Amino acid sequence: MVASTVWGVSQTQQTGPVFSGRSSAVRAGEVVLSLVASGLVGMRGWAGVRQLQQPYHQSLQLGLDRLAALCVRVGRDAPVGVQDLVGTWCAGRAVDAWPLELDPDAQVRGERLLIGGEPSEFCLEWAVAARDVVSEVHESSLVKHIKDTAALLGRPELYARWRLFVTERAVLGPDAFLAAKNAVLEVPQWATWMEESYGPVPVELTVRGRVAVCGRCEQWIAPRSDGSVRCRVWRCGRQHDLPGPVWMDAEGARRLEPELVRFVALPGHPEVDLAQQLAARGARVVLYPKLDALDLVASWPDGYSVGVDVKDWHSPYLLARRIKTFPRWGDGDPHAYRKGYLVVPHDRLRGNRDYLKILVRHSAALRAQPHVEVVSDRDLVGSCPDLGPVGEVVCGP
Repeated sequence: MVASTVWGVSQTQQTGPVFSGRSSAVRAGEVVLSLVASGLVGMRGWAGVRQLQQPYHQSLQLGLDRLAALCVRVGRDAPVGVQDLVGTWCAGRAVDAWPLELDPDAQVRGERLLIGGEPSEFCLEWAVAARDVVSEVHESSLVKHIKDTAALLGRPELYARWRLFVTERAVLGPDAFLAAKNAVLEVPQWATWMEESYGPVPVELTVRGRVAVCGRCEQWIAPRSDGSVRCRVWRCGRQHDLPGPVWMDAEGARRLEPELVRFVALPGHPEVDLAQQLAARGARVVLYPKLDALDLVASWPDGYSVGVDVKDWHSPYLLARRIKTFPRWGDGDPHAYRKGYLVVPHDRLRGNRDYLKILVRHSAALRAQPHVEVVSDRDLVGSCPDLGPVGEVVCGP
């Protein structure tokens, strides 16, 4: 498994080209970018790209071949092999210096695929773009089993409860892990879900027998080669006053599996934070209703209600392809809502004033749903009622 705080796709996953509906030259550029990004992530094999060992991920070789062909076509020097592509092009050159024609809304200026020897957030999202990895992870055998079992038992809140649990707890000591397994004794499968969600702490994550947990995002941190520890999650990396890590004994401890960190826990934090803010304004907030049909539905005693999907993406251009149709439930449904919102965390918008414009411009799903409003989390909270008494955050029903 990967010994890093940056998580990606498994080496066994296949990737394919991305099509944007743009010109053939733009499509060709996107194919190269997505293939190289996917190859970098897959090449890590959960162990990092620094060693540059064979065999190379197939997508990386395909990306190299297509990039070399483009270089020849425009009279530019091409990368000399995979090592040059990775070490010089991906680590040392911004993507806008590559001979690729890309949509201006892709916003590649200054973006590199590798930072500090690890795939950047930009790289990870372009790797996801090559195949809908988020959907693949969410439909993995574990998640599908949890959803299917919860539906079979008539207890959809079990899925929401599992998802909330893994979002809030990245490392569990032996006693906490035992308590987690026994938390829902009437559902024997719950213990199995915990076993499959958390694995033993690998030795490469430890420093003198302890594992570090970020004091901000609460995810485990892999130490660097010099033994220093600093979280590489992008929000943490840009903080000058980042709290020091919390150290836990590694013996007998369990850490959340890397793919669940990347695709469940990290995206889950802004969802849970928003739920808590709405509850503070008097709402009853249901997380992941109807087995994740939406991220949350918030209802106030006066009848006001909102259905919310939170999207925490670096690239609005890529996010636009991931917008889904909001469900509509009748007035008699316990999760019915008056207004639908697609919510983007405010810090995504702070450094990109065109974020929402690009998102709407490239999302057919949003254009087809004019009743769904796109806002920041701060704007949504500010527009909702504040009825005084604190509400609650629940996992359903």
